[in-house]
Amino acid sequence: MFESIFETVVMGSNTVFLSIPEDDYFLAYDSVTKKAAEEITDDYFKMRGRDGIPNVKHIEYDEPSHRIKITLEVKENMDWPRPGYTVPDTLNITRNNE
Repeated sequence: MFESIFETVVMGSNTVFLSIPEDDYFLAYDSVTKKAAEEITDDYFKMRGRDGIPNVKHIEYDEPSHRIKITLEVKENMDWPRPGYTVPDTLNITRNNE
């Protein structure tokens, strides 16, 4: 889902808009809720290695465009580093004969 998220950053502010195709969103979630938006944005920021802490201000289902739109306020300049997103290593193979 994260590859299909379109991000818009408002220059000079801490406002960010995320736009997600409805097919991708409804594959993982049954309804449009703030809790789901918080999960998506937290994982999205971790995966992208983005600085700041996202705070969901608004979420809406825009049926004509077939997209879920999330409005965020991003708190920046935090005193602690945000942990990065860790991709599981499914090919953890050890070679003994080399």
